[in-house]
Amino acid sequence: MKAEKIEKISGYAFLIIGLIFIILPAVLAFVMFLSGWQIPQFIPIQPGETDSYVRAFTIFSNACLVFFIFVIMVWAGSILSSRGVTLIKDVKLKLVKKSLREVEETAEKVESEES
Repeated sequence: MKAEKIEKISGYAFLIIGLIFIILPAVLAFVMFLSGWQIPQFIPIQPGETDSYVRAFTIFSNACLVFFIFVIMVWAGSILSSRGVTLIKDVKLKLVKKSLREVEETAEKVESEES
């Protein structure tokens, strides 16, 4: 396989994986907050806890942790997708430069034959 083809395939793979990392947290947040799914409990609520402030703070802390995880996923997805676009763009630029070189070489051959 040519190096350009490997770069192009890996660029598209990075782009797709990055987009999945960007779209997945948005869908999960939409489903979680609008459908009534329970927010994952990273900080467990004690079963006998009667203080409403402690319960509210625990629920709020869990929501913030889930939001933070989603932000990290989107950030990683944006990095991956930008790397993928860069790889795809570099391959296209290399192909254009190669085509221009071939055109220049053909033009030089034609000029030398005419002289």
